Amino acid sequence: MKKLLAAAVLAAMSVGSANAALSFNNAEQTTEINQSGFLDLFDANLGTLTGVTLTLFGSDHTTISLTNNAANTQSVRATSSVDLFFASSLVGLDLSTVSLSLTGATGLVSLLPGATEFFGPLADSDSVTLTPLSSLFSVAGGGQFSISCESLSGIAIVGGGGNVGSNQTTTAGCGATIAYDYTPTTTNVPEPASMALVGLGMMGLAAIRRRK
Repeated sequence: MKKLLAAAVLAAMSVGSANAALSFNNAEQTTEINQSGFLDLFDANLGTLTGVTLTLFGSDHTTISLTNNAANTQSVRATSSVDLFFASSLVGLDLSTVSLSLTGATGLVSLLPGATEFFGPLADSDSVTLTPLSSLFSVAGGGQFSISCESLSGIAIVGGGGNVGSNQTTTAGCGATIAYDYTPTTTNVPEPASMALVGLGMMGLAAIRRRK
């Protein structure tokens, strides 16, 4: 990953830009999930870090089944929910207040006595963008840090008078993207005119030595 960051930085410098980004995206797994991934820190040897944009995102797919256990028709609505909570291994990066709420709803349905109906997959996704303190991410030589997420999922039933049974099958996944804005370190290169003057000076010194 360090090579990818360095390549991105060099490519950005070559076109007069100063932006590089890295990301990871975990595949969805059956909830509850506990996923993580790694992002590169900025190598302070490449320049001065001026800004950081960290985006956290998640997605889910849910299938719901509803069964009417009553002797008469029931009107009911079911809503699935998946809350994703984030954390980081980077000292000073507090994500304890960051979460995403994903939902999927069946809408209002009418179930005949003894009937079972299936809904889904119901999909949802969301993201949150943060601008944390730049100094946390700038380290000479670079390095890595981790972002992790955990889920808390469930289903809410409205209607049915307690006579409608439900079942929920849910998968969810999370990921993150980080982008660095920086001022590249530059090396002063002598202008052609200055180099010509140096060359003439060297030629003059050579001529004086020959005369002696």
